Amino acid sequence: MNFQIKEIILWPRNRAHALRRVTFRPGVVNVITGASQTGKSAIVPIIDYCLGSGRCAIPVNTIRDQTEWFGLLLQTPKGELLLGRREPGDFQSTGDMFIAEGSSLTVPASAPAKNTNRDFVKTYLDELAGLTSLDFDPEAAGTFRARPSFRDLAAFLFQPQNIIANPDVLFFKADTMEHRQKLQTIFPYVLGVLTAEILAKRHRLDELRKLDRRLSRELESIRQSSNRWLAELHIALTKARELGLVPTTTPTRLPQDQAIRLLRSVANRDYEPPAVSEASVDSVMQELSGLRNDEAELSLEMTQLRQRWTEMSRLRRAATEYRRALQIEEERLGMSEWFLTNSEESAVCPICGNGMGQTHEHLQQLVTSLQSVERARTEFRTLPETFDREYARVRTRIGNLSEQLGAVQKRIAALQSLSEKERTHRYTELSASRFVGRLEADLALFDNLNSDNDLLKRREELAIELRQLTEEVDERALKAKEQRALDRLSVLISRLLPDLGVERAEDPVALSIGELTLKIKRLRREDFLWEVGSGSNWLSYHVATALALQEYFTELSNSPVPSFLILDQPSQVYFPKKIATKPEDVDLDPQLAEDDVWRVHKIFEVLAQVSNALSQKVQIIVLDHAADTVWGDIPGVFLVEEWRGGAKLVPETWLRDNAE
Repeated sequence: MNFQIKEIILWPRNRAHALRRVTFRPGVVNVITGASQTGKSAIVPIIDYCLGSGRCAIPVNTIRDQTEWFGLLLQTPKGELLLGRREPGDFQSTGDMFIAEGSSLTVPASAPAKNTNRDFVKTYLDELAGLTSLDFDPEAAGTFRARPSFRDLAAFLFQPQNIIANPDVLFFKADTMEHRQKLQTIFPYVLGVLTAEILAKRHRLDELRKLDRRLSRELESIRQSSNRWLAELHIALTKARELGLVPTTTPTRLPQDQAIRLLRSVANRDYEPPAVSEASVDSVMQELSGLRNDEAELSLEMTQLRQRWTEMSRLRRAATEYRRALQIEEERLGMSEWFLTNSEESAVCPICGNGMGQTHEHLQQLVTSLQSVERARTEFRTLPETFDREYARVRTRIGNLSEQLGAVQKRIAALQSLSEKERTHRYTELSASRFVGRLEADLALFDNLNSDNDLLKRREELAIELRQLTEEVDERALKAKEQRALDRLSVLISRLLPDLGVERAEDPVALSIGELTLKIKRLRREDFLWEVGSGSNWLSYHVATALALQEYFTELSNSPVPSFLILDQPSQVYFPKKIATKPEDVDLDPQLAEDDVWRVHKIFEVLAQVSNALSQKVQIIVLDHAADTVWGDIPGVFLVEEWRGGAKLVPETWLRDNAE
């Protein structure tokens, strides 16, 4: 997702001071270099805090004492976005936030006033990233299997000082069990293996399996009741003989088929109708009228929901086809921009060497069309994340209504099927009527089990849909797709390792989602990252993995992961000692050996190579001690600010004026 940082803003507590703004360039390697204790490592927690983190990890004392609000100006697919968050004071965090969006924003000169809260900002960022609203597990409400959130994506954005060369932890915040489990869950989703459509089908599959289990229990209950009645069949014959419903000469022990036929004749026998009161008939008619009204209301709601579901299905298909059409058109027009760029100065075709003539005008038209398609694709990323939730709700409601409507219609049919004689039969001899009533119920239960009834039909239809969905949500195919994604990621990581100076860089590397670390495949064994020695190796593997992931995300058609990466102190493993030996030398930089200078230079070279290769699609921010004498000659690496000689994140004027 095109989501890059334009500025970090600090609004001072002292309103007489000007606000502090740190400006970054999009799509390149931005470097803030400086001495220790100048505020470099506060950049990561400031950005994380403004993006809705649960607690404030910004260092206390100087920075938080002098700052009233922290802010972030961002470039997003919708334009510019300004997020501000109040300094929490004596608390771990605060939900007070400020949000503004537009094509071009003006940063307020004074501290903003709260106009929203953290929960709203988190929801807004979820929708901006196009994250699904469906849980990974239908039963996962409130657990690490719940739906993905924008906050989960922070694992791929930051490599702070305590992580970037850590042999045990590869990702930001993956040192806690809660974040580890959630990151393991969302990895297939961010890799593009799981999609919102597959998750929706998983939810539907879960619903159908629950329904199938319920129908199985109902059928089993009918079967058990029927078997129990058959086992007591002779008791029913004895009772019928006692009540005079069958001849007294009827044997108690008859073959099962004969006994059932005889009892069925008892249940179906016509009796002389006694007088029926008006009140009894009226009660039946009232019940039937009420059921008719229920049927009409349920049918109307069912019709409306089916129409809505049909329209939503069409919209889902249309959105998918529209995105695919834009992608195809963008791929076909993409070559025109390269032709135009490589032929403008020489007016010569970069392929055949012939003169371009009037072709430039045609190329410019194609490039204009390409830009139009890219804008359209940026503006239309995906359907709102609430669409999936509504789609699942409508489908579930249709299933519930179908059950309710079927039950009402069965009750109506039962009332209508009662003949006058059957309705008045209840007014004959009490004992006989009770016996016949039970007999009818038992025979109906027996018939339900042994005939092609609605319950069996429904279960057969359910089995067909279950088989179809199970094939569409093929877990083995998803696992194979996940492995292909990890193989591609391994290629991207391995390609960077030789330039980063890793020992035995030719050994294949694989990302383990289960362990959230790297596995290095030796000749006879596989070693995890923590089993590989040397801080420089750990650093190189971290940098290569973070860059490879960002490159992989750019290859996806709709990645939700923001397109920026922040590295804090990547050269720390090469700074074992400082020059400073006296208090007045505290601002002096650590001393690098010649070989270490070369290694740090190679890190910046790799960062620039990846950034340039991705054509400004990813922004990289580096916070480091290393001065521009180490990396200043590398194309694509730009100095944001140098914090030495009194220059820091918090201006000296803020501190001096407040001290006075």
